[in-house]
Amino acid sequence: MKLKHIAFLSAVTLLVACNEKKKSGFELSGTLTNASEGVSVYLDRLTTQGTNHLDSTKMDKDGKFTFHTKGVYKGFYNLRITQSSYATLILDSTEQVTITGNSQLLGDTYKVDGSTDSKLFGQMNSNMKTASFKMDSIKKLYQALLGTYGNDTAKMDSLSHVFEKPYDAIMADQKAYIAKFVKDNPSSFACLAAIQQLPYEEYTSCYTTLDDALTKAYPTSTYVTLFHTDVANLKRVAVGSPAPDFTLPDTDGKDFSLSSLKGKVVLIDFWASWCGPCRASLPGIVKIYNKYKDKNFVMLSVSLDKDKDHWLAGIKQFGLTWTNVSDLKYWDSKVVRLYGFDGIPFSVIVGADGNIVAKGLEVPAVDAKLESLLGK
Repeated sequence: MKLKHIAFLSAVTLLVACNEKKKSGFELSGTLTNASEGVSVYLDRLTTQGTNHLDSTKMDKDGKFTFHTKGVYKGFYNLRITQSSYATLILDSTEQVTITGNSQLLGDTYKVDGSTDSKLFGQMNSNMKTASFKMDSIKKLYQALLGTYGNDTAKMDSLSHVFEKPYDAIMADQKAYIAKFVKDNPSSFACLAAIQQLPYEEYTSCYTTLDDALTKAYPTSTYVTLFHTDVANLKRVAVGSPAPDFTLPDTDGKDFSLSSLKGKVVLIDFWASWCGPCRASLPGIVKIYNKYKDKNFVMLSVSLDKDKDHWLAGIKQFGLTWTNVSDLKYWDSKVVRLYGFDGIPFSVIVGADGNIVAKGLEVPAVDAKLESLLGK
């Protein structure tokens, strides 16, 4: 699995009784079962920098509570009982929202009224949970059966093919669901969470549709402006586009530029010594380097380390004998935004013409792509 850090975001509506005056300001009220009088309920705002606590209140003997919190604006929030029992909502400053559910299993049981985007987010989240459960079940069954074959490679390969078909079918259905979800709700914040599951290269039109609609509807939203920037970055580093140039210090502190490698096929490997999945992939990367190093091919490793000693130790441990560069700025490194990735390891293959050939491939797919470019 790749490390991911990712931000999820959303929106709402207002319910008013027929003969009542329209309320003004934000209100979030609820009635929860399996609750005790005096138990605290918390409201947290989810931002791109983390979680900020906004307010708290206590339930009465009937499990009822109400928030009239100031400073609520369009965005993502957690209504939390405990660290494991919470509901993610998309709220706005003038919404009158009600929620019901089981206080012990809030995330699996809550129902919302008065917030259209919270409802959409709940529907999308429920669908994704179901798909994830099915895929996890297939994985577990596959792993259980795999152990019975010992070192019989032929049987293991056969088993893999049997399980790949239903697994891939679920993934395809899930992508189709999300694409339709975005198409049907292009100005909903709920789509900001959903679209994270779609590869940009395959669903460029979905990203463009959502970006255009949200930018028009919420031009000053921090969530939306960040998404707009991310989409612009994705467009800039799309397959077929010129690979953005960068200059970073090598292990001796000397500046090294990607552009100096033009004329050769380049595999850029973004990694870090602290990243477990990166370390797991490095033996495969070394094999790829040794396989193609005598062809028109070079490696360039770009680290998101922040400690130089750890970076150098990782290079030595895994035998990364090619050029290694890093500004030692962790996720604040300029290459993160420049290449639009949010998880490592992350690979980019640049052709001899300086254009991006492929990106985001895992080691076997990297090998196959390089073989198609350079031969065996």
